[in-house]
This record gives sequence, structure tokens and C-alpha cells, in this order.
Amino acid sequence: MLQMLQSTLAWLGLKAGTGDGCDDGDVDAVLRFEQFVGDVHLAALQCAVVTSGITVLARGGQLTNASDLKDLMPTVLPASRTMLPRQARDVIGLKVATLAPAREFLTSIKAAQRDLENFCADVDSFGTEEAAFLDVAHIDVAWHNLSTAALAAVVAMEPDVKRCLAERYTRNTPVLKKLLLDVMKGGHPCVDGEGTVKLPNLPQRRTAMRPNVHLPCELEYHGKTYPAVVKDISTGGLGLERAPTLMAQNVVVLEFEDGTCLSGMVVWSKGDRAGVKLDVPLKSTHPLLDPAHATTD
Repeated sequence: MLQMLQSTLAWLGLKAGTGDGCDDGDVDAVLRFEQFVGDVHLAALQCAVVTSGITVLARGGQLTNASDLKDLMPTVLPASRTMLPRQARDVIGLKVATLAPAREFLTSIKAAQRDLENFCADVDSFGTEEAAFLDVAHIDVAWHNLSTAALAAVVAMEPDVKRCLAERYTRNTPVLKKLLLDVMKGGHPCVDGEGTVKLPNLPQRRTAMRPNVHLPCELEYHGKTYPAVVKDISTGGLGLERAPTLMAQNVVVLEFEDGTCLSGMVVWSKGDRAGVKLDVPLKSTHPLLDPAHATTD
């Protein structure tokens, strides 16, 4: 199960224990939001999985290995990872009220995690049946409450996820809402008929953070053409530098030296830097995503 969780972390482009330092002079706000959404979505998925297992135990059912639940718990993040920096919020127009449910959810994980760790320790010491008798009523309430908080976080961010990020992130939302609503109603969608807890897949499987690149292009904006440079690119979006001042929610067209043309909407802009969400996501095999373009800058 731990290996399965690590695979999901890789799909989301997350690394356990990564730093969260932020250079105020060079914040890529969309990437920071993307990381934040990835944190919340993964934690919400794990919450649905753990709550499913606890529900089975609370109803007197059996799990193949109840102590494995501790390997599927959401990670307790550093305080600085539970809210976006103000500069990042301002750049892409995120309201504190929108992110507040996510912060409440992420900061509530620690207490629920501690309770589950105590239960798993009792499983190892006394067996599942005795541990369930001692602990399951308490952890059942705690994790159902955490599932409620997870759902509130996912729903609150939904409009901004749709506005700022690639479509695959948007497709996570209905999957998570369905799972969380099910467990809140007493279901156990992540446990099969044999009592095995399973971690479902999410539509968003981002394999890596956008690499630094240096791709000169011609940018068409409001009928005029300007030189610019793409500094990072993924299947769903790209970051510009050396660009003219762009307005958010405006369409731009980019033509590269090899003749490739891409269009998209400006999500954020600051000085000569901007983030663009592509109208049509690139295939992972697109030439512009070739690792040969990556730089070490």
C-alpha cells in the first residue's frame, strides 16, 4: 500500500518532504496554486480511502490488514504549505475565503492522523477486533468529520481550479465529490468485497513539475506581434517572460521557431511575466515537451 501511495504522489507531481521556499522576486503563482491543489486533492482522496476502511470496521466488518490504514493517511504538511503566499494569491486573483476551507482541512489532519496511529498501534498489539472495540467509535467520528472538511475544501476551490489549471485537474473534482459524499453517508467505496482497502486513481496524473526551458516565440496580442520567451511548459499551460504587459482573461497566440502555433488564455500577468492556460492541452509526446529543451537555469 505504501508503494501504491508513492505512485499516486508521483502522478500528482508531489515529493514528500519538499521545501516550500519562495523567492518574492520570481513567484510562479500558477505553479504554486497547482502544487496547493495537488496537496488538497491527494489529501482528500486519502481521507476517503481511510474513512472507507474505518466505516467497514465500525459496522463490524473485516479488513485484510487494518494496520495498513496508517500508510494511506494524508500527510501533515508544514504550516507554510497550508495556504498560498499572498503574492501568489494576488497574481492570479484568489480570495482568502476560497482557500480558507482547504486550510482548515489541511490543518485538521494532524489530530485525525494521531488518533488513527493510536488505533493501528493497538491493532499491532492486541489485534483488529480488540483495537476496534477500544478505538473505532472515536476514529469513526473524527474521520467522517475530516471527510466533510475535505469535501468543503474541494468544492470551494472548484471555480478557480477550472479557471486557472488544466482540464485534468477539473476532472478530479467530481471524482472526489462522489467518493467523499459516499463515505459521509456511511458508504465504503474504497474497500472491495474481500475487505481490501484500495487507493482509486484520479484523472489528473501529472508526472512532473514543468521544467525550465528557453523557447523564443512570437506572441500575438490584440492584433500586434511581440517577441517573448516561454520559460516553462506543460501539457496544459506555459509561463512567459520578456513579454508585453498582458491582461488576465485575454487570448494570446504564440508561434515558435519550428512553426508550431498555440493559443490560450492569460491567467495571470506581472510585469514582463505571465501564465497562459492552453486552449487545447498538448499530448505528452509533443515536440515542445521534449526534455532536450530543458535548461538548468
